Formats: sequence, C-alpha cells, structure tokens
Amino acid sequence: MPLMPYDQALEQLVQQLIPTIKTEYVPILQAQGRVLAEAVVTQHDAPNFDNSAMDGYAICGVDEVNWQLVDYVAAGDSTLNIHLNVGQAVRVFTGSAIPQGTHAVIAQEDVDVIENCISSRVDVQPQQHIRFQAEEFAQGSILIAAQQQLNATHIGIIASQGLSEVLCYQPLKVSIFSSGNELQVLGQALLENQIYDSNRYMLLALLAQKSFLKVTDGGVLPDQLDTIQQQLAQAAQDSDVILISGGASVGDKDFTKQALENLGEMQHWKLAIKPGKPFAWGSIHSDTQHSKVFILPGNPVACWVTYLVMTLPALNMMAGIDLARALPKKVLAQAQLEMSKTQSRLQFLRGNVEVNAGQLHAHIHALQSSAMLANCGMTNALVIIPQGETVTFGQNIQIMYLNSI
Repeated sequence: MPLMPYDQALEQLVQQLIPTIKTEYVPILQAQGRVLAEAVVTQHDAPNFDNSAMDGYAICGVDEVNWQLVDYVAAGDSTLNIHLNVGQAVRVFTGSAIPQGTHAVIAQEDVDVIENCISSRVDVQPQQHIRFQAEEFAQGSILIAAQQQLNATHIGIIASQGLSEVLCYQPLKVSIFSSGNELQVLGQALLENQIYDSNRYMLLALLAQKSFLKVTDGGVLPDQLDTIQQQLAQAAQDSDVILISGGASVGDKDFTKQALENLGEMQHWKLAIKPGKPFAWGSIHSDTQHSKVFILPGNPVACWVTYLVMTLPALNMMAGIDLARALPKKVLAQAQLEMSKTQSRLQFLRGNVEVNAGQLHAHIHALQSSAMLANCGMTNALVIIPQGETVTFGQNIQIMYLNSI
C-alpha cells in the first residue's frame, strides 16, 4: 500500500467517520467539556428590561441644568409606579430598572448633590449609560450553536437563561491498548531489552482531558495473533473506538495489523509523514457495535504526533464536534531555522513558538528522533515542513499550536 499524503489521508479518514447520534441531558455543572447536541436558544430578552449600566442617577431632560431627586431604585426594585417628568431624577444602581421617562443615566462620580437636587459636571448625552431591553439578544436567538465543546463561559451563558441542564452527545467509549512483548509493567525492574510501557499511559492521560470520552484501559497486547484477536474482538463489543500503539510496522511480530484484517477491515496503512509513517486505521463490526480502530506507531514521538494530527481530529468528529472545530488549527510563523535539504515526507517537527515584536517566531528543538519523547514536554507547537521543500531563515511556515488541539 503506497504512502498517502497527510492532507489526503485526513480528508479520506474524515469522510469515513460516522458522528454519534446518541444524546443525553447533562446537568450544567457536569457539562463543561461535553459536546452540545442542540443549540441553546434564549428563553428571554437580554437585558430583560431597560436598566442602568452605572451607579448614578436616572434623569429626565438632558438639557436641564439641575434635576430634583424624587425616588430611589435599587437592583430588583419595581419601577411600575415611577414616571419621571422633565427636571426630575431617581437614584439608581448598576442593574437597577430605570423608570419610565428616563432619558439618560449620569454616573455618580459626575454628579454634585445638594440636598434633594443634583447637577452634572459633564455634558449629558441622550441614552448614555442605559442598557436597553434585548440590546444583547432577543428571545429565540441562538446563544450557543450545537456541535461544539462547552467551556466555562458557555456554562455561565446557559445558567443566565435559567437552564439547569443541556442536551449533549453521549461520550464516545474508547479502549486503549499497547502492544509488544518488550513492554514492562511500571514499577517492575526492566529485564534484558525491555522498555517501560509509556505510550499507553500518555494516551490515557491525553484522553482523560476530554470530557466527551469514556476511556477504558485495555492493557498490553502480547505478540501473539490469537490473543490479540481475542482481546480486540472483546473490546469491540463495547467500544466506539479502539486505539492501539504499536504493531502497525513490518516486523515479524507486528500482529496488530493482521488481527484487524482478520476481524474486520484495514482501510489504510502508512502515511507520508515524519514521524508517524506506520499509522493505520480500519474498523471491526460486532453484533452490537461498529468500532473504529486506530493503530498508532510504537515509537513514542510518532505515537504522540499521530494522535495529535490524525486521531484526535477523528475523535472530535465522532464525538459530534463540527468539522471546522474538529480539525487542527494552523497559523503562519516566521521560521527561526534553515533546512537546505528536502525531505521525502511532510515533517512535524517539535518546537516552540514565541511572539517577538508582534510576530510569531517558530523554533525547533535540536533532537527530532521519533524515539526521543523528552523534548515533547517542552514543545508548544508542531512546526510543519512540507515534503520536497527547503526552509530559509525568516520565511513564513505553518505551525500547529498544541494548546489549540
């Protein structure tokens, strides 16, 4: 199977995905990070009544010199029985309803008060410091569009409408495995030619950040075809997605790819990217479930990169997030590097982006081996080097901010 370019592979993968349609009502204090299944529509105007934007005085007649104080209105007080005439004023506070006949509000710091009479130290403009009914939005407007991940501000907006719960997509059920006899359990001494199982723990931690996922740790798959098939078939009974790190290469003991082909279908293998070439995806059909399967590379950095640039966008879409929000965000930055030698595959280099004199500057780390995970912890962006291109110092190149995905 030939290497597939990254953009083509991502587009092909996205076209195959089936977003979830399962929904449930979620209390708003549990909804942060969940994917909204239906738009949040305003229940009432905002503001719901004309009110003061300042602590001060509501006045009638902006051309007057003095106004007589006739009443006092705190936030929550009724103004039904108050009607201002020209030359009259009412003491108001931020959020107070303003009486009928109000032409403007004067901030208290701009007012002189002598007994029951006020005067303004500044020119008064009509309608100043008044928040009018439906100024922000009218009843029936869409406040939060569906198919996006809810954040803390969204929760505040929902609460402002008096809603205690919202309709969200049910979390995707994801099972995570690593594969290989060389993997040792954490806390045990390494035997000859063994390594600790870091990929599975990294993936579990990455997915734990996503409230729209329900994650199960499947453990380690040994290099034994029958056992791999049995465990994957069992996981497919109750998983929307199965993630496996390792076993997608061409070694004699890389059985994961073969197990997937035996149980279902492998839809693609090998990407024209570096790191991350041995990345595969397919599916397993059980009696009760259709499971999407992703086989990520065993090299730690390649596993991390393919999670970020392929697997996470797919999970986003399957969880119900719309395409524009699901895909990685790329921006241009000024290269603080040079590459005179062209590469046969698109590269995702670990690096950092900083702002200097209003310009994004992209730097890369010295060590870029796909087996060296340490500098990933010091990385805030992937610097993208297109296949077959060179890079000169100062030119614009694409980067992918990691905090955006």
